[in-house]
Amino acid sequence: MWLRKLLLIAAMTLFKVSSGYFLDKEIHGLMRHHRKDLTEHRGSHHNSLTSGHLGQFLTKNNSRVISQRGGLAILPCSVSLTTPATISWFRRKDFQLLTVGLLTYSSDDRFQVEHTRHQGNWALRIKSARKEDEGYYECQISTHPPQSIFVELRIVEAVAEIIEAPDLHINEGSTLRLECKLKRATESPLYVFWYHDSRMVNYDYDDGVLVSSNRQKSSILTVRNATIRHEGNYTCAPANAKQSSVYVHVLKGEKPAAMQHPTKSANDANMNPLDRFLTVYLCVFLFPIVKYVVFY
Repeated sequence: MWLRKLLLIAAMTLFKVSSGYFLDKEIHGLMRHHRKDLTEHRGSHHNSLTSGHLGQFLTKNNSRVISQRGGLAILPCSVSLTTPATISWFRRKDFQLLTVGLLTYSSDDRFQVEHTRHQGNWALRIKSARKEDEGYYECQISTHPPQSIFVELRIVEAVAEIIEAPDLHINEGSTLRLECKLKRATESPLYVFWYHDSRMVNYDYDDGVLVSSNRQKSSILTVRNATIRHEGNYTCAPANAKQSSVYVHVLKGEKPAAMQHPTKSANDANMNPLDRFLTVYLCVFLFPIVKYVVFY
């Protein structure tokens, strides 16, 4: 009787040990699969920051946008959504949330979303771009796990350049032509003002001044039959670029026109003290003596 009880106890103990072994093995297997799935999910999100295209994004990852300071920067993000999701924009350098859907969450109202529904476009617009706006921006889809791409923004300084600068010499009566080109400009300026010294001359038609544009890439100032009054400093000042200047010298023959006709007063002013003394001495002392010898 006692032997049968002992065998029953041994059998129950063996069953518990074997059940625990297989149960632990199953649990470990589930945990291993869970860790694998989690790693794959994290890997898929990581890959979204480094691959060319991912999943539902139509915009290439790590795209680069170059915009000029003070201009409009547009960061692209086009997606093809198969299920409802929300598009958000982040600034990566400080992890600032900028937009969610069509709403702007930043206190800086220069940031807005440009949405075109049928094209899946969720571009980020930055008005009056500044140098401190440079860096990476993240466009994120609220899938599980989230998918993201990066867009890099670079800000450049547009400058004007007058081809004839810094000095231009022309003959009196010839045509004065100044061409002002924009360098590193990403958009056309709203206007380009020309100044002769401190006077804006864009509309000085009566003085022979004509200002025209060349396909918005340059501005040209022309003066036919230039005279001495057209001599001086000319400045090209675009609305969105650093200005440039040139000094125009008007020549008559081989010398500037302003130097062609010196006045008597100018000659007298340039006379040295010795010449002035001799002139006075001849007029005051020698002239009466010569007059006396000749007439008496």
